Amino acid sequence: MRDFDCFVVIDFEATCKQGPRIYPQEIIEFPAVLVDAATGDLLSAFRTYVKPRHHPVLTAFCKELTGIQQEQVDGGVGLAEALAMHDSWLAAAGVALNLLAVVTWGDWDCKAMLEFECTFKGIAKPAYFNRWVNLRIPFEAAFGAGRRNLQEAVREAGLQWDGRLHCGLDDACNTARLLVEVMSRGVPITITGSLVPVPLPEPEPEPKLKPEIQIQPLAAPLNHCLNWCSCGAGFCYCGVPIRGDMVMMPGQTQGRYFFTCGNWTPSLGPMCPFFVWAA
Repeated sequence: MRDFDCFVVIDFEATCKQGPRIYPQEIIEFPAVLVDAATGDLLSAFRTYVKPRHHPVLTAFCKELTGIQQEQVDGGVGLAEALAMHDSWLAAAGVALNLLAVVTWGDWDCKAMLEFECTFKGIAKPAYFNRWVNLRIPFEAAFGAGRRNLQEAVREAGLQWDGRLHCGLDDACNTARLLVEVMSRGVPITITGSLVPVPLPEPEPEPKLKPEIQIQPLAAPLNHCLNWCSCGAGFCYCGVPIRGDMVMMPGQTQGRYFFTCGNWTPSLGPMCPFFVWAA
């Protein structure tokens, strides 16, 4: 039994400069390769260039590294349109999105780059990008642990590197071929990374806190750099039981009751941002 019908292998290229990372970094090449999970056939390829908004002029270092030229990004599309084009490409190939898995070499493409840029620009991305297979993990199951880049992994697997390193589409094609090689060795290809939070287990009921005071959300005091979070019956949003206490220090708040998350230590203080005054 296979978990997926198809894999879509991606490898973004982004704006960059020599030295410190450029900010904000933006995707400039959006490539993808579709792989049949049953046969290992490379079914189709997709690529569009993306026009950066905040650093529209590519640095000489970026052009040298990626091979992408200024006129290619000048004629590119916005990231939201690139995502829509990618969806249309998958639909034209007849891909069932619930049986599709994204594959990358490393976690950067989905966990860092795409997530950051979509959040930064307020772009809604397809849900299938929230889970992915970091091919490094099944590769190490087949070939042993060790630090190697994509090109080194391809050669270690006995394959010939094809194309230009740091060309997004060439990198995606080589990653797809490496995926097929790992699959041929019987290594299961399963989700290794996710941006979807794992649901917390239902907490067991606990006795009511005393004194029995109704909790009312109010602003935290100015000397607390805390954001208020909603809580359930006796539990913080993170699942840890809340604890009640009273301000003992002289001042305007002396004698007031408050509630905080029970996840705290005397040396480090609160480990969770939940704080609320009692009514």
